[in-house]
Amino acid sequence: MPNTSAKPETQETFTEVLKSMQGMMSLNPTIMPQVEQFWRAQDRLLNEAEEYSRLWFQRRHEAARTAIETARETTSGDKIEPTKAVRQMAEWQRHSIERMVEDAREWFEMVSRCSKHVIETEAEAIGESMEATSKVSGRSKK
Repeated sequence: MPNTSAKPETQETFTEVLKSMQGMMSLNPTIMPQVEQFWRAQDRLLNEAEEYSRLWFQRRHEAARTAIETARETTSGDKIEPTKAVRQMAEWQRHSIERMVEDAREWFEMVSRCSKHVIETEAEAIGESMEATSKVSGRSKK
């Protein structure tokens, strides 16, 4: 079984990077609102993508299920009726197009919501950064 733990040199390097970042973050409290807002937005975007994907997969499963049903209906029986088969295939295709339209509609709605989340969190972060800046500048004047 391979050793999955990091090499001591890698751990030391990582620790040093974290230490250097900690100093930078503590010297500039205006950065923290930006970092927090970034991760809040990231979480919201992931939730949106997860919901879109869940619904997309539901539609793909429905497409596969109905394709199997259509194939059975058009090829079963003693006598295959070409006009019936064409009608059933056209009906399946119509529903397939409806699913694709739903995919596109939900995609655009998701992108819109994601844009809104990013804009809102950025606006909040700017406000919080300005507030932190005024606190820091007030302390430095004292």
